[in-house]
Amino acid sequence: MIKHYYNTHASEVIESTLSVDLGPIYGHFEKYLNPGSKILDVGFGSGRDSLHFAEQNFSVVSIDFSREIFNRGKIILNNEVLLVDVRDIRYKNEFDGIWASAVFMHFSEDEILEILEKCAEALKPEGVIYLSFKYGKEALIRHDRFFNDFDEEKFDELFSRQNWFEKQEIWKTQDARKDHPDQQWLNIILKKK
Repeated sequence: MIKHYYNTHASEVIESTLSVDLGPIYGHFEKYLNPGSKILDVGFGSGRDSLHFAEQNFSVVSIDFSREIFNRGKIILNNEVLLVDVRDIRYKNEFDGIWASAVFMHFSEDEILEILEKCAEALKPEGVIYLSFKYGKEALIRHDRFFNDFDEEKFDELFSRQNWFEKQEIWKTQDARKDHPDQQWLNIILKKK
């Protein structure tokens, strides 16, 4: 259902997110990285974040599971772009950072834990991962997609079920899209143990 949505609505997704300014959030993530660090951009969508990281001279690999998103990404991005579902990644100790903005929110808690384990394997020692979720406690179908919302308490409960990461930062932000003034997000940075 999720993949079908993003294949069908690729243009709308790209247009609604490409110009959104995540500057302050990039700063939280990038302070854990060194010049030239290698980043995996999971669910790259519009390519906005991959473009930013490439401009900062990071080495970027961009993955998405939507063929339509992938096809458009091949046109606008100058880095490696792959048609890969994050649930299927097989990297080992390759990345300094993983950027997963508004991606894990489409998975169940068990799937999130499975993906976190794969991400831990993909990261180098002390590598970091950024995650974001719509703020709340609900898990429901919204606009033809499954959303798993998290607040601090719900995330802590999930986090207690894993042993690959240490929590570095967790903070709440307002939605950076002007047409979503009431939406808040939970932002999380984890470091591989």
